[in-house]
Amino acid sequence: MIQEAHTSDLPRIAEIHVAAWHHAYRSILSKELLDRVTVSARLARWKRSFKEGHHTIYLLKDDHQVWGFCRICKARPLNNPPPDYGELTHLYLDPAHIATGQGHNLFMFAVDRIRQQGYAGMLLWTLERNTRARRFYEQHGMSLDGARRDEPAWLGEGVYEVRYVLPFAA
Repeated sequence: MIQEAHTSDLPRIAEIHVAAWHHAYRSILSKELLDRVTVSARLARWKRSFKEGHHTIYLLKDDHQVWGFCRICKARPLNNPPPDYGELTHLYLDPAHIATGQGHNLFMFAVDRIRQQGYAGMLLWTLERNTRARRFYEQHGMSLDGARRDEPAWLGEGVYEVRYVLPFAA
């Protein structure tokens, strides 16, 4: 099932976020940077972000455990986004649940939720060298729109993000 997250879910969200980063980015980001990506640091960021309330976090879970999460919002003003787009800022699964079909379910939920909110399409940013994620998004109908950025610079020299878009039919 997929349901909206509450503050009590933030520790598990931070755990999944860190585990997913260490799993997906170990060959992309430096070990020094990944060593700084800790559950306590992510939990502090998630608590601040949750208080701001400019987004909604959804959990993928069963009766006992959270397997993954996504976060959606109005497209952030980064690199001149397409007008009236929603953004999928996070889509992460516990690494034990990768390649189970659950990422597809969570992604499709995010698309449907953004569409229901009346946006003209959905966008997301992903690391340029994250080929697994890029294949996943492309298999789900997303395409690059040419936007590329190296911010936040803390990711390291030569690490870029690329933007994918999915326009909704009128």
